[in-house]
Parts: sequence; C-alpha cells; structure tokens
Amino acid sequence: MNAASARGGLLTMLVWLAACGPTMDQSTPTEPAALGSGAYERSVRVEGLVHDYRLFVPSGIEPGAETVRPLLLSLHGGGSGPEDHDALTGLRETAEAEGFVLATPRGFLSTWNAGSCCGPAAEQAIDHVAVMAAILDDIDAVLPIDATRVYATGHSNGGMMVYRLACELSQRIAAIAPNAATLMDRDLTAEPPAPVFTCAPERAVPVFHSHGLADTCVPFDGGQSTGPEGGQRPPVADSIDFWVDNNRCALPPLRPSYQQGNATCERYSACQDGASVTLCTVEQGGHTWPGVDANPVASTCGGEPMLDLDANALMWKFFMEHPL
Repeated sequence: MNAASARGGLLTMLVWLAACGPTMDQSTPTEPAALGSGAYERSVRVEGLVHDYRLFVPSGIEPGAETVRPLLLSLHGGGSGPEDHDALTGLRETAEAEGFVLATPRGFLSTWNAGSCCGPAAEQAIDHVAVMAAILDDIDAVLPIDATRVYATGHSNGGMMVYRLACELSQRIAAIAPNAATLMDRDLTAEPPAPVFTCAPERAVPVFHSHGLADTCVPFDGGQSTGPEGGQRPPVADSIDFWVDNNRCALPPLRPSYQQGNATCERYSACQDGASVTLCTVEQGGHTWPGVDANPVASTCGGEPMLDLDANALMWKFFMEHPL
C-alpha cells in the first residue's frame, strides 16, 4: 500500500473515531501540568473569547520529559474544523512517525482572519495572530518544545492565515507551508487595491507552497473565487515574489527540485540565512490536500486529487532543513 492510499484509509478511520465520542481527547486541566503522549483538547482566552485547539503528543514522551520536540501548527480551511482537518491531512500519522507535536486550532466560526479573507473572523477583526501566540505559550507551559523548530502549515483560509503568521509572528515561526492559499494583505475589491495589514516580517522566512493548478476556489493565476466566500484572489506568483524578495533569494529555480507525474516543485535558493522558497504545483490538481486520494470540494472548486505530491513528507523534510 502506498502512502497516498494509506492516508486515504486513515481519513476514513479518523472520521469514524471522531464520531465515537470524547475518548480520543482529554480536557484541558484546570492547572497547567506536564503532559505526556496522547491526544488532548485545550483552550486559551484572548480578548474575552475562548479559542480551543487539539493537541497531539506522539508516543515516547513521558510527563515531565526534558527532551525538546518540534511543534507544527496546522490550520484548517474555512468552513471546516480541526477534527476534519486532522483526518484529511493525515498529519497525526506523520507526527507520530516523525516525533513532532501537532496543534490543530479551531477558527472563529470556522474561519481565520487572514486579512481580506475570510468570513466572520475577518468581519469581526479577530486577532488570530495573538491567538496563535497564546496557543504557543500554552503549549510551552505543558510540553518541552524546541523554540527553534516551531512551524506552521494550513489549507485554504488556514494557509492564508499561515502567511499572515509569517508576516507578524516571524520571530516565533521558523518556516511555513501553506497549501491552496495566497497572502491576503490587500483588499482587491477596492479601487485601487487597499492594504489590509502590512506584511513586515522581522527575518527571512522559509516558505514551502503547494497548489493545484485546476483549483478554482483559490485560482493559481488569481481572479474570482468559486468558493462560498467568493471574492477576488491575487495570483500565487504575487505571494511567491514577495517572499523571494523578502528573503533576498539570489538564484531562481535552475531545474525542478522535485518532479513526479503531474507534480513539479521549484526552489528559489541562495537566500538570506538559507531561507529558501519552494513552489510545488500539480497539473489538474484541485482545492485539496496534496498526497490524499480525496477531493471533498471538487463540485465547488474543481480539479482532481493530487496524488503525485506527498505534502506531509516533503514539507517536513523542508522544515527540518530550516530551524529558526
């Protein structure tokens, strides 16, 4: 069985387990305590609102252990939630195999304030950067986390939020891996397009971006989204160009750094502090997680599953090359 088929099976299994009740996760303790291996439900309070997140600690970690572990923040797409996102991505399986801690937060009414997108979170100006900082603090209080290896990935609206974290929390996020997303620092419906926030990272931030070329919810070349939120999306090239410039990358891709079937990755290198930028695209790929034999929103966003690109394996390899 290949990795894609295994992850497709994991998706079915995790959805079934989630339906079985609360045995999969444990409640946040009243007082912080050292945690060991397991799955937990925790929460933080920011500006009067409670924000919860799922925390997965891989096997082999005893309560009070001193050995530090990497941490990955994983943000769901708009209209989804952490349970479905964990099931879709298979990142708990990857966390167990690679030994990193996985945190999957829940957006405000299933959305993230990534700038000019999306939905209630943007309309209510929820400070999700502050929320992520609070979640990192909460995890630091109960687990030995390697502060030089804190990473963030996300899908769709979650990937947009990951870009915003790289802009505004770069001193804590070592590298990012957005999927099916763009940097949403401008309101493209305004004439001329108006800035929503200023992307001013304090350092060069390594970026691993993946995208299906047949995605119509976040079109690769920009334009009107066919998703429920609607709105205009900038071209992916705008986001890549921003980070190539921010990271002062001197060399454009000279050849594909990865090529298999419909998938191609190109890497911008010779960047400041080694902060390379990688763009992976999949011909006919839709608005879904690369490496999974599923495309739940095909009827809305088009495209096909992206089986030729194993996002989990490639992005974790990328992350391990880029500590803070």
